[in-house]
Amino acid sequence: MTFETAVSVLAVGFTVSFAWPQVFRALRHGVDGISVGAITQSLVSASAWFGYGVAHRLPAVMLADIGVISGQFVVTVLLVRHRALAPSRAAAAIAAAVALIALSQVDALTTPIVLFAGVAALTSTATQLLEVIRHPHRLEGLSGGAYLILTLMALIWMVYGFQLADPLIIGPNLAMLPMSSIVTWKAWRAHHEDAAIDTELLRTDLPPAARQ
Repeated sequence: MTFETAVSVLAVGFTVSFAWPQVFRALRHGVDGISVGAITQSLVSASAWFGYGVAHRLPAVMLADIGVISGQFVVTVLLVRHRALAPSRAAAAIAAAVALIALSQVDALTTPIVLFAGVAALTSTATQLLEVIRHPHRLEGLSGGAYLILTLMALIWMVYGFQLADPLIIGPNLAMLPMSSIVTWKAWRAHHEDAAIDTELLRTDLPPAARQ
């Protein structure tokens, strides 16, 4: 396996798996701390990147974004179920995603749409970053694992972009790295603090003899 092939395989693997830790955490812990805007923007962005992959015949991009689209769709459904997202807004995001895939097949629109995708991906992470800064103690539903994967994914895609000499891939991922790293750290710290509080509460509920 060549270095270029290994990078593309890693890029696909990280991207396919990115959304799924968030799906599993939302199923177990609810949706507190998940930014609605981040999820819908990520869904739309991944769809635009998928269209870019189709237009330029890039199997790695297509396969990777199928994983993101399917995972973020499930999270979108969970947000609607928990009444954190209005059904009409969810439907609008899905319609926009489908439209971007179709429109990106028009040669004149492919580059503008992928530029939009890069901006949407960055604003998605920025929106989640603002959420964790505003509500650092309400992150029960936010998956730190998802954002750790996103950090690794951005690094690998940046390398992939350098291999292709494609600034449309390099630029957004370079900007993504610091934001996703901060979200990962904030989520990990919040979950660690919550676990410590739960342990202390459990300890204080025990009879004195059991605390020894």
